[in-house]
Amino acid sequence: MFYIVFGDDTSRIHQKVDVIKRKHKIQNIVRLDAMVQTQEEVLQEMDSISIFDEAKMICLEHCTFLSSKNTTHYDIESFLKRNGEDGYVLVLICESAKLDQRKKAVKQLMEISTVYSCIALDEQSQRSYIQEHIKKEQLHMDADALRWFCQRVGLDAMRIDSEIYKLKTYGDVIHLEDVQALVTPEPVNDVFKMVDALFSKNGVRLLAFYRNFRKQNMEPVAIIGLLASQVRFLFQVRVCMDQAMTKEEIASFLKAHPYRVQINMKKAQSFTSEELLDQLETLATLDQEMKMGRIDKDEGFENMILKWM
Repeated sequence: MFYIVFGDDTSRIHQKVDVIKRKHKIQNIVRLDAMVQTQEEVLQEMDSISIFDEAKMICLEHCTFLSSKNTTHYDIESFLKRNGEDGYVLVLICESAKLDQRKKAVKQLMEISTVYSCIALDEQSQRSYIQEHIKKEQLHMDADALRWFCQRVGLDAMRIDSEIYKLKTYGDVIHLEDVQALVTPEPVNDVFKMVDALFSKNGVRLLAFYRNFRKQNMEPVAIIGLLASQVRFLFQVRVCMDQAMTKEEIASFLKAHPYRVQINMKKAQSFTSEELLDQLETLATLDQEMKMGRIDKDEGFENMILKWM
């Protein structure tokens, strides 16, 4: 039996491979890398039979021969000839957002395989993903609870599944007060909003997010680190834009999701790279002074806000 697992979300890829493993109740896992092993070695592993007559799952990573950027040059016909053989499950993992269906052999392999797409979630696809998994778990979540959950759970598929499982163990009907009590908000979402407040010079809103983090017992140094990581990414996008790079080129260069790059390109238009670098230097200085105990952490952060506003 053949499976093709492709996408740019590595956490979802690993998750899907585990699902396949549990589905077939296989303990014997053979992990191979198409960038390291030759195709002859992979075919030999497929043809070898366990002396204990034990089914095995062969996971072949970096199957670029399924995408437009083929760096492995495997012959897909060799896999097609082994269709229907027993004794193993073959999982072909392609870390690419798309499969190259222009190739006849790729289309033929997809036709005889179970294909799973593991594309990284964005704000547009997150809600439908959540609703699909809620339905799968036969869980009922009212509208207010679903809205709160979507806004705060983040975009990591494994974390979403974990939180839904947690809610399922609590009960089959979930209300707003249930998700507020059981689900820990993903801090990155509020950091995005903090960055927006920072660049719009909304000191009141920025301070409100900071104090909300503090209520969650998050240390000021950790808050500065999250904030700096977003400003740094915006700075990197701005520098790439200054070099006339396209959205696709920036996403590839920074190894970031194109949707995240698109959003930050819009924000970066309002700033120069020098302005963003100044912001990073201020955050770095504050971080150093906090760690050396030269200033009170909360007072230092609030003074920084007043300075920026």
